[in-house]
Amino acid sequence: MQQCLEYICREFEKVTDYLHAPTPAKELIINNLFANFMDCFGQYPFEKKRYPKEFLQSANLYNAGDVVMLKRFEDIGMRYLLLSDFYDYVKITHLYHKV
Repeated sequence: MQQCLEYICREFEKVTDYLHAPTPAKELIINNLFANFMDCFGQYPFEKKRYPKEFLQSANLYNAGDVVMLKRFEDIGMRYLLLSDFYDYVKITHLYHKV
């Protein structure tokens, strides 16, 4: 797992309660992690084989400027859910181990 994805997981652990206790500080973290996620998936094509196509399609379409995908991820709740799904996936598959 690439360092950028490990970083995203470590930092996401700080905001796992966002839906129940949102704050401006947590929103900033989520927005930054989302941008890092999209950037990371764009930089490491060999890493893509390890993850479900839904993550890859979302990142590819978003990074390509797809209007529907850009609109979907304007909503911070959708950004949070994507990060949450990714975090859950890498924990379940043991690609990420909590430090």
